[in-house]
Amino acid sequence: MTRPSSHAHWSKELLGVQSAIATTSGDIDQVMDLIVEGALRVIPHAGGALVEMRDANEGEYRAGSGMAAPFIGLRESFAGTLFEQCVLTGRPQYCPDTQDDPHVDAAACRAVGIAAILLAPIAYEGAVIGALKLYGPRTAAFDEQDLLIAQLLAGLITTGLARMERRDAHSQLDRMATRFKATFDQAAVGIAHVAPDGDFLLVNDRFCGIVGHSREALIHGGFQQITHADDLDSDLDNVHRLVTGEIVSYVMEKRYVRADRQIVWVNLTVSLVRDALGVPEFFVAVIEDITRRKTAEERALHDPLTGLPNRRWLTEHFGSLFGAMPGESVIAYLDLDGFKAVNDRFGHAEGDRCLSDVATCLERVLRDRDSICRIAGDEFVILMPDTDHETALQLISAFRDAVRTLCRERPWKIGISTGAVAIDAQQFASLEDVLEAADRQMYRAKKEPGIAPIICNIRDVLAGRQGGHGPGPLRSEPARV
Repeated sequence: MTRPSSHAHWSKELLGVQSAIATTSGDIDQVMDLIVEGALRVIPHAGGALVEMRDANEGEYRAGSGMAAPFIGLRESFAGTLFEQCVLTGRPQYCPDTQDDPHVDAAACRAVGIAAILLAPIAYEGAVIGALKLYGPRTAAFDEQDLLIAQLLAGLITTGLARMERRDAHSQLDRMATRFKATFDQAAVGIAHVAPDGDFLLVNDRFCGIVGHSREALIHGGFQQITHADDLDSDLDNVHRLVTGEIVSYVMEKRYVRADRQIVWVNLTVSLVRDALGVPEFFVAVIEDITRRKTAEERALHDPLTGLPNRRWLTEHFGSLFGAMPGESVIAYLDLDGFKAVNDRFGHAEGDRCLSDVATCLERVLRDRDSICRIAGDEFVILMPDTDHETALQLISAFRDAVRTLCRERPWKIGISTGAVAIDAQQFASLEDVLEAADRQMYRAKKEPGIAPIICNIRDVLAGRQGGHGPGPLRSEPARV
């Protein structure tokens, strides 16, 4: 488009604005007024100029000229606006057509005759705190030269901020500190500032209450010391990714260990504050106590009577437990023999005690890496990762012995029938296939009392299906005790 002003013209006008600002003694409101008034002289094809400053999540219109003058003093949320984009990115924003931009209120612009908008960020002490806005009465009103001029004018506001009187600066900093302190101290969530080495710099009362440690103890330690050992590696990995710039923030659910050794679950959100040179300065960590939700989730995955994991837990964890297991593993299906008689003779309350006692005695036999689930009334599944046939048979025999010993101390007599299936990573099967095969083995053992446990291989089961044999007798390896 044809330029309405020459380089000499706008340079002269810009120098005039600078000279006028030099006489203000740092009065920032007067500086802003001079900027918006001078902007229309430097860029005469602009219909209005406005200074919008950020205050929390709102924008305040501090100075305006031309068609923007009536907006002075207004405040509004800047969520989803061009101003938000300017603040978040630190870059200029340009809307050549206000009727075709999702970040602009088309109806409001149409009502006041604003057809184009140009924003130049106002930076101060490493942060974008506002923007100089230029309004055009027609679409595509601004070009790259206008952008350069707008940035120069915005820079004059930054200069004016830097030259504010010390008294006014201290007053503003005091107000900001008061707001920060109120937000920090009265927040409903835990907030902490953490040094790059993991030491706590600041923590609010809510943070101390959630993690169960005093402020003094936290300041003299680091987040590593209160993080649950099972969560530390993933937390440190996220910190590394944050410091290297791979991510800008992260969210994770983790556990802290309170001073009384109780475990608290939190939802943790972490971001990194860098200095003007991009060097990590401190982390901002925000935590919410989710222990109640995690407890409810845990209850949903566990049998309320025995406390054992239930079928839902087995379904959710089966793949992760065995999918990447390099060696052979064994899954055993256990069914109690004579349990119905316990209910019939002694009542359901005693039947419940029977199930709970059996679960406890089976758990005592398990190794650390094994798991046991109650998946139905008197049916249990035992998971034995990285276990060969011989070891699995020894464990199954130990289960039987443990139940026999238990029965000597109880008024009822029960036994267990067991079916077992071996799986490996080379021939990994679904949980449904494994349970079906183990269940059929278990019923075979129940029909033939006294038969020694037999472990079938899931590869034989699947091969039998592919060969068209269907659900016929399982091919088993004669591993017996």
